[in-house]
Amino acid sequence: MHTRSEVEDIILNFDPSAPQPRFKKMGLEAAMLATSERLPSAIPWPADAQPSAAPLTHAPSETADLSQFHGYDAVVVTWTAAEAAAMATLFTPGYPTASWYEYRHNIATYLPLVTGGRAPFNDKAADMARYYHSLGLYFPCRIGSARVLLFKSGLHLAYDGPACPVKKLMAELASVINPSLFITTGTGGGIGPSVKLGDVVVAGLTRFDCQSQFKSQDWATASYKTSPLPDGTLASIAPALTKPNASRITGGRPNPTIWSAATDAVVTTDFFAFDDSTNHYKLKNLGRACDMGDAMVGQAMQQFPKLAWYSIRNASDPQIPNPSGNIEQANHEAGEIYSKFGALTTAASLIATWAVIHSATKKGRGTSAKVTREKRS
Repeated sequence: MHTRSEVEDIILNFDPSAPQPRFKKMGLEAAMLATSERLPSAIPWPADAQPSAAPLTHAPSETADLSQFHGYDAVVVTWTAAEAAAMATLFTPGYPTASWYEYRHNIATYLPLVTGGRAPFNDKAADMARYYHSLGLYFPCRIGSARVLLFKSGLHLAYDGPACPVKKLMAELASVINPSLFITTGTGGGIGPSVKLGDVVVAGLTRFDCQSQFKSQDWATASYKTSPLPDGTLASIAPALTKPNASRITGGRPNPTIWSAATDAVVTTDFFAFDDSTNHYKLKNLGRACDMGDAMVGQAMQQFPKLAWYSIRNASDPQIPNPSGNIEQANHEAGEIYSKFGALTTAASLIATWAVIHSATKKGRGTSAKVTREKRS
């Protein structure tokens, strides 16, 4: 059975495009599968809005800033290796994360802030070299006419220490790039039996539920509303787009439910928590999915009131049945489900991300103009 630290390593660092040897050594079933079984299938995007990679003519220095992307329509931030692998597969086909650019601009200002011993930023293992003292990986792409910068964060709220450097990083991205849209997307644990594996939460708000290292902070239970959706977003998330990968998820719905009410929250915890049938971590009724970052992005975005921002999460593990009350066994099961289906479930949240960008920037509706907004049900 995987230990708690192993499960957290799986969720944060397991790369389905190229599994690291340690995951094979621990006997992780997903690490033994063929690459095609671990990564999302192609999606029949509309011809006028198919995502495509937009590589730079010359690869930038890892210490370069991101000012060349100033004025891009959107920034999309994701967090784990599996999420980034799925994003590269669907948004930058032909350019896996191994070819994405490394970001270490002004790294000296972050070194004293990242004090967590378990932070990928401080991991000196050979197979973590791209994340050691790195703020992230990035790559530009296009969605229709929209210019989009994809960013896989190298910082993480729950692991980096009390200074919360990820807030500084998110504000840096928003300030330097000055996009019209800022989207944080990725995997999360479904809360409650109604949220099934592969469902998507397009959050009406994010909220903190800090029970550990940040429980004494004045923001430990703070919440932040996301922006209204661009008109037509939900209608764009068509079954024809979600079906190719939803059909591959054992235990999921053939057509994922998109939870998008104003009260549908993403709950940010300050440690790895998940929902189980005993309500061990007291997540019941707090939201639709739990994660470890989006509420801090919401806090950072309060500095940019004119910027539209969104939190979009997929249920990469559902509520875990736990009739025996063995939370360690439930933890092991959550890790196994994530490793098998994390990249596949991410396809649906990437489709929702695509829908936000496409709806806000499609022909005749540039993000520089005020757009009409879709009312949340």
